[in-house]
Amino acid sequence: MARDAAGRVHLVLQRDPVSGHEGVVLTAPVFEEAWQNDIATAAANTAHGILVGAPGGPTLERAVALARSAMAATSRLSDGLLARAPAGAVACRAGCDHCCYQSVGVTPPEVLAIFDHLSRTLSDDAMERFAAHVAEARARTRGLSSGDRFSPAHPCVFLQVETGRCAIYDIRPLACRGMNALDAGACEKRLRDPETRAAFLAGGPAGQSFMEPIRAFHAVSAGLQLGAAELYGLDMQPLDLVAALDLLFHGPAEIPDAWIAGGSSFEPARGSDGSNAPGLGALSGRIKSEPSP
Repeated sequence: MARDAAGRVHLVLQRDPVSGHEGVVLTAPVFEEAWQNDIATAAANTAHGILVGAPGGPTLERAVALARSAMAATSRLSDGLLARAPAGAVACRAGCDHCCYQSVGVTPPEVLAIFDHLSRTLSDDAMERFAAHVAEARARTRGLSSGDRFSPAHPCVFLQVETGRCAIYDIRPLACRGMNALDAGACEKRLRDPETRAAFLAGGPAGQSFMEPIRAFHAVSAGLQLGAAELYGLDMQPLDLVAALDLLFHGPAEIPDAWIAGGSSFEPARGSDGSNAPGLGALSGRIKSEPSP
């Protein structure tokens, strides 16, 4: 049995007496719907399977591999769920970027995977320019609430504004993979019309979406966080994407190593996983009495 940083127990390791196979099970439901709990359990087992085999404990390489696995699984789930929608119902298309103007919550493995991708694909000059871009975005958004960040003034650092496309689409955060909308015009108005945006942020109606892909993201993320935190003692508190990237670019070089050793080196970049974002919390499916991992 394992406990998270707050002393709660969500997971138990069980060994099959016949096969000897070791697996993770939830001690109690985290979500209202059984299929979400099944996904969270599968994600926790994936975290255990990837991290357990490293001699001397988890490694940064395995944490990056875990994030990539979770990203791929979330996309498969989301794509499969959206494929059931009536033809033409989903409004999201390449170049439609209305959801790319808000704070984005990530886990440490996700931001490490993104940073690893940038390190592998950008030249030294391009990395330096992007680091400066991230620093500027961090300076503009420091201290702003999630409501303040939902604004045309604060595009995602990876958004190519001219084309409306994501520069890291293949390795975008988990939160971005479950997003979907049924009315692009409504999304645009909610972002760009001041009165509509103010009403939305005040608790007005959210945009129409298919709930299942959003709930699938939350289930994968919960399993990822619980598996790495409870079984391996890793700090899996959600981070703000911009703050975490800025920390990796401009903070102490030992931040990743300190984190994989069980430290809280990402603490200055703590953010939200989106569960409390306007119009999104009710869609997560989490049991209300259950604290976030």
